[in-house]
Amino acid sequence: MSHAPIVKSLNNIYSLNVETQAKRYAQLESKFTEIYDAKPDFIARAPGRVNIIGEHIDYCGFPVFPMAIAPDTLIAVRANNADSVRIANTSSKYPARKFALADLFTIDSTVHEWTNYFKCGYRGLFEHVGRKSGKGFDALLDGTVPAGGGLSSSAAFVCATELAVQHVNGIDLLQTELALIAASAERYVGVNSGGMDQTASIMGQQGSALFIEFDPKLKATLVKMPDSDPPLAFIIANTLV
Repeated sequence: MSHAPIVKSLNNIYSLNVETQAKRYAQLESKFTEIYDAKPDFIARAPGRVNIIGEHIDYCGFPVFPMAIAPDTLIAVRANNADSVRIANTSSKYPARKFALADLFTIDSTVHEWTNYFKCGYRGLFEHVGRKSGKGFDALLDGTVPAGGGLSSSAAFVCATELAVQHVNGIDLLQTELALIAASAERYVGVNSGGMDQTASIMGQQGSALFIEFDPKLKATLVKMPDSDPPLAFIIANTLV
């Protein structure tokens, strides 16, 4: 059983374009400081996913074979010693919001509001641990998973939120717990999720796919891509079909 890893080097996350990613992280930290007048304490990350085998069968309990991808959701976080959470987005499409801690449990699925996915992760985590609220904090989100592109941008958002919320509150759940919580929590906004997207996002590792089983319990087995020269690569493309 494993907990969510904490890494110090981007080389442990990305295999390509590490310098570009380093600039992105620096820009996120700079923007956070500009908005909140303080540097973030940490950055939580959750990637999108692409599925290789087993489409639309995870919510029927059948095994699937996805892998995590480099496009991801980042959430920079700093505890604010207040009874509220402030969240902003690096994209101007999504307006900044401020919530009292109690209001983070109220989700109106009839309203298409970007912070509803943040609320899903927050509410799901605290309901799982049996708490009503936690520490207030400031957050800034940056995402590179295309919204509506079939690469699980919403799951990446919910999973990144879980990781951010648990870390700022000193909670340390198993990866399997986090994946199951995220799958259930996303249903608060009406998403019929079976758990593949969230498990790939939480438990995916560099250079490997995941064989995910749901019965009798959630189990994810790493399947390392074979060595080759040149290295094996997967191309994700919109075929317009």
